[in-house]
Amino acid sequence: MVAVLTAALALPHSVQASTDFYLLYRQWQPYDWPDDAPSAAEVTRSQRGLGWRHPGAAGEFRVDYDYQPLRIRTGEPAHNGHLHRLAFGGHWQHQLYLVEAQAGLAGTSNMFKHQSVHSDLVNGRVAMFRAVREGSPLSLGVGGDHRFGSFRWLPRVRWERADERGNWLVDLPVMLRWQSPGERWTLQLERKGDRWATLDETRKVENALYLREWRAELNYRVSSGNRRWPEVELGVGASVDTRVRYRDLDAGTLDQRLGDALLASIQLGW
Repeated sequence: MVAVLTAALALPHSVQASTDFYLLYRQWQPYDWPDDAPSAAEVTRSQRGLGWRHPGAAGEFRVDYDYQPLRIRTGEPAHNGHLHRLAFGGHWQHQLYLVEAQAGLAGTSNMFKHQSVHSDLVNGRVAMFRAVREGSPLSLGVGGDHRFGSFRWLPRVRWERADERGNWLVDLPVMLRWQSPGERWTLQLERKGDRWATLDETRKVENALYLREWRAELNYRVSSGNRRWPEVELGVGASVDTRVRYRDLDAGTLDQRLGDALLASIQLGW
């Protein structure tokens, strides 16, 4: 991560002028393991990410990568806790219709290291909306993703408006967001959830890990950036009702509630 950050800071501004590039680091307070077993230990979690987005007249295309070490040191997990995810997608508007789509690869590090993959590696999400009428802030639609565990389709209701008090987005049942005028402050509550393909240490047990949570986060843009320095954004928040489902070699499939944890983040953008 340090090497990537150093290289990005050294890039001339003209190389990056037509696109947006970001680096992200997020750290959670350790989770308490729900059982009182003598061998139980804290579960630590962090996230390193980078991405690129290209806005256009009808929408936006983006590429995102993140790495999350999820340290579960209890039992015999059939995964190594190193979660990698690479995704391609964006959103596009055409008349009354809005489409959000993303596809990519998500799996543990040993799958990529040993090139031993299975079908759960391929992942994606999609949502489609239609405004109730021309110029209306209200849209109705449907979305499919892993936010609530296994892939499922849910009806979605979307309401978006900008006024003198900021930009408002309500996307039920997955997101509430407010941005101040000028987008210096962002307050967001979002349902997060995804699936990673997993392998045990011997690479014989193929399975998947599901991580899901409600995440509330307040972000503040400290600096808008210039020719020499990146944009800097700081965030604080909490993950609520965090759950993880995975295969344990001794206990079978576990669906554990890790509890609630505070978090902090920093993002640099060019």
